[in-house]
Amino acid sequence: METVTQVRDKLGQAKTLHAKALIILGNPDATAEEKASVQGLMKDAEALKNDAQALKSILDSGIDSMIEESKKLPGYGSHTDLPAGNPGGTKLGDQPPSPDKWKTWGDYLYHVWLAMHPNPTQVGGFVHPLLKDRFHKDEAGPSNVKDMTEAVGSAGGYLVPTEFQTELLAIMGENGIGRPRATVIPMRRRQLDMPVLDQTGTTAGQPHWFGGLQFYWEEEAGQKTASDPVFRKISLVAHKLIGFTRASDELLDDSAIGLDAFLRGPMGFGGGASWIEDYTFLQGNGAGQPLGIIKAGATITITRATAGTVAFADFANMVANFLPSARGVWIISQSLMADVIQLNGPSGNPSYIWTPNARDGIPGTLLGYPVIWSEKVPPAGYAGDVVLADWRYYLIGDRQATTVESTKFERWQYDQTSWRMVHRVDGQPWLSAPLTYQDAETQVSPFCMLGGTATS
Repeated sequence: METVTQVRDKLGQAKTLHAKALIILGNPDATAEEKASVQGLMKDAEALKNDAQALKSILDSGIDSMIEESKKLPGYGSHTDLPAGNPGGTKLGDQPPSPDKWKTWGDYLYHVWLAMHPNPTQVGGFVHPLLKDRFHKDEAGPSNVKDMTEAVGSAGGYLVPTEFQTELLAIMGENGIGRPRATVIPMRRRQLDMPVLDQTGTTAGQPHWFGGLQFYWEEEAGQKTASDPVFRKISLVAHKLIGFTRASDELLDDSAIGLDAFLRGPMGFGGGASWIEDYTFLQGNGAGQPLGIIKAGATITITRATAGTVAFADFANMVANFLPSARGVWIISQSLMADVIQLNGPSGNPSYIWTPNARDGIPGTLLGYPVIWSEKVPPAGYAGDVVLADWRYYLIGDRQATTVESTKFERWQYDQTSWRMVHRVDGQPWLSAPLTYQDAETQVSPFCMLGGTATS
């Protein structure tokens, strides 16, 4: 079509002018007159581009093709004889002409203008039946002319770029409970042995704090009774905690998130090792891993007053069996939080409540000991959902700090990079059993927990 050729010619002329301007600007020997002509060249090129864009808009709208088609209609060229102000010779408000032909070329252009008007009736006109399918929606289907919108990809939405935030969103796990409060001992070998005074005696009438040493009242020159302290050995054996993953080299190179830094950071292997370690210090079984407080022989289990929940009597009984000189901390399952918030005292004195009102925040201590809400103890109703512990009596043996290493050679034939995490540690209470008072009945320990069964 003629319009297409005009668009190409104008764009070609604009390109030639741009090239001339570029040559002049890139020539260090260009004269002042040549440099002064650059502005005129750029201005002419811009005018040609604008003309080409206007022609292209006409071509895209379909008017150009309609004009070409209209040249074949009867009456083409007779518009020169039409009265001014109404090129189609149709008065505003007239009934539509014959739906299958045009009166004149001017009549055709006039109705094209009406069809493209957003509200033809507002200017006293109508949409010719021959133009409805091209410009307006009718009962048969949608219009051929649509407004562009970013909500629809094909109507312009694909031109709108999406935004990507190069920051990984994640929620940090709870802070460590055991390590900051425990007795940490560096290990230079796989195993570390430590001597411990055996304080596990249960004989009535004798103190057991002194590991078997006994004391007697004797008269002058009386025979002395011998007694010996008893010792035992506690061994820390480094257990290995590992983590491993792989990623393609393409992902490593192209990812907007620093994958290597992520794996080494608090939301990757580094933070994961700390979380698992802390969980094991509470619930570990000691077989190839640290021995946790909940499964340790030194921990006293208090019978639960009411199945599935917790009562004031449970906390009172745990404190009654807690080592008096201990500096304890409560570790309570968060699934019990609602029960503890609504905690009342015994029926004889219900004023023993933990939260005095609903206006202030949740108290941070219970019976004088700080409260930590945790997911690392069992859920409500299970043994160990409430723990009272003095972590000074828990030993942590550090053999190897958490290390994260990567290599490209383990799977180089697959273009993959591997990361491994290694952490070597052990942990256990240094007491093997609760301490028994001289009455041979009362027991205390720096570790107490609530049992999982109710009183029958």
